[in-house]
Amino acid sequence: MMYYYELSPIIRGVCGICVIFLMVAAMVMLVTACERRLGIFYVSSAAILAAGAVIFLQGLTDVNFHIARGASLAFLADVVGDVPWFVTVFLMSVMAVLEIILYAVMRKKKKEKLTPGAIKESLDALPDGICFFSEDGQPLLVNMQMNRMSAELFQTEILNAELFWQHLKERREENVDGLIHTGDGKVWDFRRDILKVGRMKIHEMVACDVTKQWHLSRELEERNQSLKQVNERLHQYNREIERITAEDEILAAKRQVHDDVGRSLLAFRSYLEQPGTKRERENLLFLWRYTIAVMRHEAMPDKDSDTWEMLLQAARAVDVEILCDGQLPEKEKERAILIAALHECLTNTVKHANGSKLYLSVRTGGEGVEAELRNDGTPPQGMIEETGGLKDLRHTVETAGGKMTIESTPRFVLHIELPKGEDRR
Repeated sequence: MMYYYELSPIIRGVCGICVIFLMVAAMVMLVTACERRLGIFYVSSAAILAAGAVIFLQGLTDVNFHIARGASLAFLADVVGDVPWFVTVFLMSVMAVLEIILYAVMRKKKKEKLTPGAIKESLDALPDGICFFSEDGQPLLVNMQMNRMSAELFQTEILNAELFWQHLKERREENVDGLIHTGDGKVWDFRRDILKVGRMKIHEMVACDVTKQWHLSRELEERNQSLKQVNERLHQYNREIERITAEDEILAAKRQVHDDVGRSLLAFRSYLEQPGTKRERENLLFLWRYTIAVMRHEAMPDKDSDTWEMLLQAARAVDVEILCDGQLPEKEKERAILIAALHECLTNTVKHANGSKLYLSVRTGGEGVEAELRNDGTPPQGMIEETGGLKDLRHTVETAGGKMTIESTPRFVLHIELPKGEDRR
């Protein structure tokens, strides 16, 4: 069996070089573990490997030294030199394997542990700016984005964070929105806060990119302004609608009063022309009392029952019988139009045709209401000109979406067609 000291000087030199390499590697891992603060386990493991490599190297050095001098081996040299050569190789292999395992574990631990450099790299990768500084304005940690904005706004990096904040306040007061606008079109909102770390107070300054929110707020303001203008136009439109509606109601009331007065005058003229028992004085007095009450605002001529009753009273007063084939529509608008047509035809029957009967035919179908009015009086001598009441009646029918036609020969006939639809009140 060959011992280590019996090996050739070249082989012993190679072994020494290998041990030196193992020692240097162990010391490097020891320094790394201490610098990275990986924990007591990794520091102690690296220290033990480094110490073992130093002792092993010292033993190999003593063996070579004493052999070269021809002296007897010392204790450490004797221990190392009197072991079989394969034991020395085995020990070096074990140290190499342990260092490789320790290096792999430390490398994995290094990836899992946050270091100051990793924190700085992470902050530099942020799209927003961030700066930590002490109470006297000394920057402690500033990322690249914050330094870039400082260079663009004030042509220098942040040297005094407190002074930088004061300059920002002056710049923000110049803008209406209180934000910072940079040359690349972005909008930044700067905020400041205080963090307590133990007994220390660390100031934090953050710059947030609010470009998208700023554009959205501007767009919302423009839309609100547009909506405000639309609302103003709608209010104006509503005022116009109210004015027109009021005028229409006043016009309808005037027309109603005009019709009532006209019927009263016709009835009175008929009474004067044909005095005697044929006239019902009570009906004539009732008609005049009602007309005078309306003119004094003591009665309202806008109810269908009152209007229909007044129409029948007026017809009886002038000796005209109204014959109705069918039922008047239930909807207020359609009913009011047909009663207005009856009023006009009653006036024309007495005034122009000298008739005694007024016929009304009403048909209600799926498409709407059809009405036909005629009398038994003298037929017209020619084409009827639509003036006064007939003209107003046509306007009322067409406004409601209906259609009105007049036949003059061989007999006067008034046709009215009203479409089917909801009652518009």
